[in-house]
This record gives sequence, C-alpha cells and structure tokens, in this order.
Amino acid sequence: MRNNSKGGVWRNTEDEILKVAIMKYGLNQWARISSLLTRKTPAQCKARWYEWLDPSIKKIEWNREEEEMLLHLAKIFPSQWKTIASKVGRTAAQCLDHYNKLLDEVQQQQDGTSSERPQRHSEMDPNPETKPAKPDPIDMDEEEKETLSEAKARLSNTQGKKEKRKFREKQLEEARRLAFLQKKRELKAAGQYLHQKKKIERGKFDQSHEIPFFKKPQAGFYQVPDEEIINDPNKDREFIGKRVDQLEKKKYLEEQEKNNKLEELKKKKKEITNLPGLLMEVSKLNDVQQIKNRKKTQMFLPLPQLTDDDLEEIAEFERVNGGQELEVQLQQQRTKRTPMQQDNIMIEAQNLYNLSVASTPLKGGQTPHLVNTNLQITKPVNSKDSQQTPSVGKTPNPLLQIAQTPKRKFDSLQDREEIERDNQVQQQKNKSSLLESLRNLPKPKHEIKISLPDVEPEDIDMDTQSVGASSTGGASAMELDESEVHIRKQEELKHKEQFRQRNRSNVLKKNLPRLYEPVEISSSQDLIQKMVSIEMNKIIKNDNQLYPVLAVNGSGSKQKQKQQQQQPEHQLQYEYYTNKEMDQVNQLINEQIKSSGMNKDMVLNVILQELDSLQENFQVVPGDNKLVDRSVVTSKQRIETLKMDYEMIVKDLKSHQMKSQQLEKKLTVYNGGYQNRSKQLVQSIEELYSSIQKANIELNCYQDLRTLELNSLENRIKSVQHDLYDQVETENHLQLKYSKLLQEKKEILKNKVTKFLYQEQKNKEN
Repeated sequence: MRNNSKGGVWRNTEDEILKVAIMKYGLNQWARISSLLTRKTPAQCKARWYEWLDPSIKKIEWNREEEEMLLHLAKIFPSQWKTIASKVGRTAAQCLDHYNKLLDEVQQQQDGTSSERPQRHSEMDPNPETKPAKPDPIDMDEEEKETLSEAKARLSNTQGKKEKRKFREKQLEEARRLAFLQKKRELKAAGQYLHQKKKIERGKFDQSHEIPFFKKPQAGFYQVPDEEIINDPNKDREFIGKRVDQLEKKKYLEEQEKNNKLEELKKKKKEITNLPGLLMEVSKLNDVQQIKNRKKTQMFLPLPQLTDDDLEEIAEFERVNGGQELEVQLQQQRTKRTPMQQDNIMIEAQNLYNLSVASTPLKGGQTPHLVNTNLQITKPVNSKDSQQTPSVGKTPNPLLQIAQTPKRKFDSLQDREEIERDNQVQQQKNKSSLLESLRNLPKPKHEIKISLPDVEPEDIDMDTQSVGASSTGGASAMELDESEVHIRKQEELKHKEQFRQRNRSNVLKKNLPRLYEPVEISSSQDLIQKMVSIEMNKIIKNDNQLYPVLAVNGSGSKQKQKQQQQQPEHQLQYEYYTNKEMDQVNQLINEQIKSSGMNKDMVLNVILQELDSLQENFQVVPGDNKLVDRSVVTSKQRIETLKMDYEMIVKDLKSHQMKSQQLEKKLTVYNGGYQNRSKQLVQSIEELYSSIQKANIELNCYQDLRTLELNSLENRIKSVQHDLYDQVETENHLQLKYSKLLQEKKEILKNKVTKFLYQEQKNKEN
C-alpha cells in the first residue's frame, strides 16, 4: 500500500528539484513548487529553503563572539528565537540547536552523562528541514524515478506552444538587433552617425531628460560656482569619444619599451645609412677616458635614526650599568606565560542551565547560584582579556605610528543618534545640577586677599646650595637621580633669569641708550649727589656685566666685553631690592614731588630743559667719547663731530633705505593682487561714472523735451477740439442736406410712379 504521509528526511534529489523550481517559479509559488515533490508540503518546501538551502545562511562553526551574544540575548529575549536570529546572523533553528547544545555540555559536566541523546529507530526527526540531505541510493524505487522524470519534464518544457512562441520572439529580436547594428555600422563608415531617439507620446515627456513642472529659478545675490559646474552640460565634453588608454597616463614600462623600440629603429637606420658614424659613437661610449670623465651621480642616503651623541650615550649607559650582565640575566630568565582566563561561555551556559532546572518560587527553596561574568555583548566584538605570548604589541618600535583609540561600532545610524542624544541629555543634566548646587551656596561673609611673597636673592642662593648638596650626595641629604638634578638645575636657571629680568634697570626695560662707563664723582658734590652717583655707578656696572653692550670702537672694546662675559657671577656685588621696597621708594618719591608743589609733567619739563641746556652747552668729542664744553671745543673737533653726525645720518639713511626697499618688495608681493584689483575697480568706476554722466545728459534732454511737449500740448488739444467742432458742424449740415435730398428724391419718384400709372390706365381704356 502506498504511503500518503508527507514529510521525513530530505534527499539530495529533492533538494536539487527544489532549487531548480525556485529558480523558475520564484519564492512565492510554494504550492506549485511542492507539486513537483510528492512527499513534501508547501510549508515544508518553504522551511527547507529558508532553513537550509538559502545561500545567505551561515553553516560554519560558531565562534566565541557569536556564542557570547547568543547567551546574552537568550537571557534578554527568552524563547524569542527569531528576534535572536536576526541579531546573531543565524537562523532561528541554528540558534535553538546551539543553545540546547551548550546546555547539554553543562549538564554533561555536572552529571557525567553523554551530551547527545541517542535517537530511537522508530522515532522521526522533528526538524528534518534543518538537517543535511540524505544521499541518493544507487537503485531508486519506481516512485522516486517517476517523481524525478516528471520534474525534469515540467521544468525543462521546450515543446509547448508558449515555449515555441518565446523562442520565435527571441530569434526575431536577435535578427532585428543584428540588422540595426549592421545599418548603424554602415552609416558610420559612410560618415553619418545615427542617434537613436525614443518616441515620446503626445502630451508626455521624457523623465530621463526633462523635469516635470520645472521652472528656472531667478538669479540670487550670491554666486554658486559648484552648482554651475555640476549643471554644466559641457563639463564632460573632453571625455567624449576617447578611449581609456587616451585618458590615463602612460605607464613607465610602456614608455620605456616605446623608447627602446625607437632607439633600435634609429640604430638600424644608422647601420644602413651611416655605419662608420655609428661605430664612432659606440667607441666613444666604451672609451675608458670618457667613462672616467663622466660625472658621478650623487648618492642620497636616508638620515640616521640615531646620531653619534645617542650612540655614545647608549654605550656609556651600558658601560655604567653593566650591559653584559643585564643581557645574561635576561637570557637566563624564563618567558612569562599568558595568565589563565575564565571561560565566560561555559559559565553563562551554567547560569542558564541552573535557571531552567530550578523549580518555581512557589515551592520555596534556595535561589540557583549565578556567577557574574559581566557579559554584555549585543554584537560580536574581538574581546580578549590578555594578549598572546610572546606579546608583539609590547615591543617598542619607533618606526610605527601611534595607534588610534578604537572606536565603538554601532549597529546602525539610529543607535548612534540615540547614544549621542542620551549623552547630550546627560551632560545638560550634569550642568544644570552643578549650577543649581552653586546657586545654593551661602553668600561670603569675609573677604580674604592673598599676595605671593617676593622672591629674595638669598632664597635663590639657598636653593642652589641645596641642589648642589643633593647632587654631590651629602651624608644627610637623599641622593637624587641624575635626571632630577638636571631638571632642578634647569628650573633654577629659569628662576634666576626671571629674577634678573624683573630686577633690571628701567633703562634696559625701556630699551633706552645707556652709558658704557661709570659716572665720575667730583669732590665738589654734596653728600646726596655722591650717594646718587654711587648708586648709579653700581647700576651701570651691573647692567654692563649682566648685559654687555656690543663693541663700538676697535678691537680693544671687544676684548673688554669678552673679559666681562668671562667674569664669574659671584664677583658681582649688587644689592637687589624687593617689589615691596621698590613700591615704598616710589611712594616716597611721589610724596616728595607732591610736597614740592610739582607734578609729573612739571618734573618732566624740568628734565627736558636740563637736557636741552646740556645739548646747547656740551657736545661729544669723537676721539674721547666724552661730553666737552662747547666753549673749549676747537674748530677741528667741531668739524669731526659734524662729520661723525653726517656719517651716522648717512648710515641711518642707508639702513632705512634698505629696510624700506625690503618692505616695498614685500608689499608688492602681498598687495600686488589687490593693486591690480583696485586698478580694475577704478577703471570700472570710471566707466560707470561716464555712463552715469551720459545717462544724466540724456535725462536732462528728455526732461526738456517733456516740458516742451507739456507746454505745446494745450495748444494742440485746443486746435484739435476746434477742428472737431468744425467737423461736427459740417457733418450736421451735410446730414440735413442729405435728408432734404432724400425727401426730394422720394417725391420725384412718387410723381413719376403716379404719372406712369395714370398713363397705363389711359392706355387700357383706349
């Protein structure tokens, strides 16, 4: 008896028939597809395709990331295998089978039983659509052969009317295409190009070339060159009618091969026409003297990564620290192994198995023990807690670039936008809470002012002493590293330089001309002037020693400057003052000025007057570099001073001229374009101005014409009205005359008719 039940294991022939039927009928006509398979229903055919035969299904082994994501999603979406399958990238049946497999492995570890339950002989597979196909037997039964032959006949039907009609239409279409192609080639050979145009029905338009209801926008205020380039119809004109090899640049090897061929042709031509000349050229090229005199090309080598100083430093470091011993110790040590990591997949599967085995809470008892693995994965990520051994990533390589921080990959654009939106909301909340807490702070009751103490020179000396003591390694001080000592010395020098810059004289701060030699103190000066002169000399000496002046006359001054620069700093005996002391001094000076009834402007005027009087009464002698009374100066010295002034003025003029020329060149480079642009604008402004003048002249002419027309308009209107009245009167007169003549005509006709009738009557009577 024939078995009418459908289902069971899929065979290889059934899979092949199903594939060919889907290629012919598509993925929607499952009833027609199942009619080719006597043992399968439409639902089973559909399930077989979507669960096994679809090429997009992954049939490779599960990796660690997919297993972690499967266990995590199974905890979030219990029994929702289609939802889990869309996230994992597998089918729902694959996800369910692998989930059960992981739970069986956990049960096997606990109970020690087999992980796979043996299937009984009479038991059918509940999901045969997800299993591999059964191979075909060598001797198939009659039913299978009949099914296979029927499927072949239906799927490869080429004898029906429909198939014959399709074949005939295909042949006609091919013949039509070949005829049109031959016609096009013949016209092209004759110099005529045939452009095929589509026939457009009346009242319709071609959407590939036209835009429905298109209106050209008006020109705006701003230029849009990018859009004009995009919309330019001639932008690809240079690429039309050209091959790819004409557009691309020629390769180096092709150029070299072409040049070699040309050289060979030239060589053969010379062999035929001028063989002795060719031999002379070859002998010249092979001449030893010619080869020696040939210029050698310069060899460019890459810059060294380590300089000589670096190599010396490395060698000294190895010599001090015993590099050979360190190398031996490193060779004797054992390579550290990779630390053992826990298997998160089995731990998570154990948790899920404990939850599935646990009884209901209504019965009571203990809650199943769950181990936290911090498994929160929604997409496969290469999560490795430790690197492999040996760890290549730990080896420093100066040639490698600094790697970027890996960014998180999002599932979709929507996830990224949601996360960014959540971050913005969280930042806004934090900001608002911080502002609210700041507003709730109590108001201040007391005000405290803090000023930093001035740095005293004694503190600097103490710091230097402490650094020196620490670097030398005293008994009480702790020994410092060489790099720390170097850093402290650098900071110390920096603080010293800042202190010196702050305690410079006002002459140096304001970059004013200063004296090269101290002021002479005469015995006729009083005590206050002597104290001021002594202090001034100290300042001058300090400035000249710390900040020496460039040489002015001769080499002796240069030697003197070198001696000043070579003098040690401890020879300088100059008393520095703190900012507080300087403020007190300035305050005393201001009080003294106020008490004397003078202000700063008056003091400045007095100083300027004294300077003017000094310039009038004294002058600088070139040979002595001193101020000498003008009454004592001879005529020769005056000529020398004037000559020196003249030379200085000429020198300044030359320097200023050089600077002005350089600035002029820079300005021409920087402002050349602007100058050209300004010339163009001036020219356009002049043209506009001339056009405005012409327009004004025309406007005045038309205004004069308008006034003349307005004045003559009244007279014209009056004359036209007068003519109109005359015309109306004449028309009325003529109308009256016409009516009278019509009346006379009617009377004459009436008389003639009466006479004619009377004559006719008479004739009848006679």
